[in-house]
Amino acid sequence: MWNKTIKYVTLITVIFLCAAKVNAKQNACLTCHSTIPQEKAECVTECWLRSLHKQNGVTCVSCHGGDADIDVGNVKQLSQQEFASKKALAMSRAKGFIGVPKGKEMFDVCSKCHSDSVNRYENSIMGVAYLDNKGGPSCTDCHSAHYVIIPDVPKSCEKCHKDTTGFDQIDPMNVNDATVTELSRLRIKLAEEKVKGKELPLFPEELGSFQIGFVAFGAIIVLFIIAYIIYILIEKRR
Repeated sequence: MWNKTIKYVTLITVIFLCAAKVNAKQNACLTCHSTIPQEKAECVTECWLRSLHKQNGVTCVSCHGGDADIDVGNVKQLSQQEFASKKALAMSRAKGFIGVPKGKEMFDVCSKCHSDSVNRYENSIMGVAYLDNKGGPSCTDCHSAHYVIIPDVPKSCEKCHKDTTGFDQIDPMNVNDATVTELSRLRIKLAEEKVKGKELPLFPEELGSFQIGFVAFGAIIVLFIIAYIIYILIEKRR
């Protein structure tokens, strides 16, 4: 009786595992990119697999197009001709493959999920500069292409800007003429506060209680030293 139970359990387990294996879809993008040289495979092995996109079901084809369901089998056993054929099917333009999106195409891809943010950025000074190839940062310049991060403002801005004072108090996704004016106002205000912080109060009543006590103690020490010096001088004259 016990032996029959073990056999049935084993059989059911094997059937379940086989079914799971059959139903599991092979991702052609992951399969191929996991076998190429490490520096080119990191976008999959080190970034996307640990990204917010992966956690939220954003796959390779969501951004790059193409067909990830092509059965490439064992890539290492494919001949060059077979590999080229599989690659052509997976990266077919007919299947919407766009490769690395750039310019307006990148904004179109990102706006599928982030339309509000893209619309704001596209019309900002930096967004327009990017579309016009005048040095503006793209979406991936700040958020990265595969790992996907929320930029740490103003630290992330230091890649392009030497002075990031006040950047943490503006909307980096919508930098316009009004933002530049506001940033100038913030910097003047911060500079004034910095200067005020370095100035010594003119009158004791402007000091805090601790500072008053510290100054009073210092004054007593100074007076004691002066009195001691006077005493020494008088003693020497006798």
